[in-house]
Amino acid sequence: MISLAVSITLGNLMLASCLSSGVTTPKTLAIPKEMKEVVGEVVIHTTPCSITCGLGSKEDTVCEVGPDGVRRKCRAAIRHCLTTWHCGMHHFTVHTGRTFVLNCMGSQVLGLTHASFQFTWRVARGIISVDDGLFRPFLFRHHSLKFISVREHDSGTYRCDMYLLRNMKLVKRLYFGLRVLPSHLVKLNFLHSLTEGQKLMDEGLEVDLDNGSLPLHHQWKKKMTVIVAIGVTAGLVGMLMSIFLCSRLGMLFRAKTRKSASRAVHRKRRRRRRQQQQQHHHHHHRRRGRRKKPH
Repeated sequence: MISLAVSITLGNLMLASCLSSGVTTPKTLAIPKEMKEVVGEVVIHTTPCSITCGLGSKEDTVCEVGPDGVRRKCRAAIRHCLTTWHCGMHHFTVHTGRTFVLNCMGSQVLGLTHASFQFTWRVARGIISVDDGLFRPFLFRHHSLKFISVREHDSGTYRCDMYLLRNMKLVKRLYFGLRVLPSHLVKLNFLHSLTEGQKLMDEGLEVDLDNGSLPLHHQWKKKMTVIVAIGVTAGLVGMLMSIFLCSRLGMLFRAKTRKSASRAVHRKRRRRRRQQQQQHHHHHHRRRGRRKKPH
């Protein structure tokens, strides 16, 4: 209502200026003093909507502009935006017996929670299509549809409509094409055909499918996992090599010590035997010398 009043006031100002320039005498039209002093808010810059479909947010730069055209009291304002409510279809292929979740809301909307919206689901079983005439009501009111154990009967297209609760305005329509394959009959590598975002959702991560953005932590988390694995492996290899080298050096040192000790013992024994032989030989000569003296 405020913006409407400002627009009407500015329109009156423009009309008054045009009329005043078109007349020959200034006394024909008198502009009230209040209109000459009126100030209006004007958006001088705005950013693109945060998502390409559904309810998103944008940042506007708003300034007060008076009759002199000077901008005053400029500020940034975060506002909701809606480029289009039609978000197309996302395809999924799963095996029977698996737990699977279809999330209609996607990323968190600025200042709004799940309770700010109403969700309605419809289903066209056994067919992948966007023909709204094929859909039947599906009695479910939550933003995410969870299958505890997927069955072949669950195959088909699920349509989710997201309404803003305060005015029941449709802000998002999303189709999910679900194919369910029997695990005992075929074994296909369907992950190869999925997009990067669908692969991350298959791993249980929260992914914003509205604008195709991936969680920022996923890439560095993957790199950090590889770096940590390499570091742990290198550390284990280094520790094992250190233990092996220490054991080998210990064995060599002990063997060398035993060999040196054995040689020292042998040298000591030989020296002792040599001394004993010398003493015995000297004693024998002394005895012979004593026997020869009487002659």
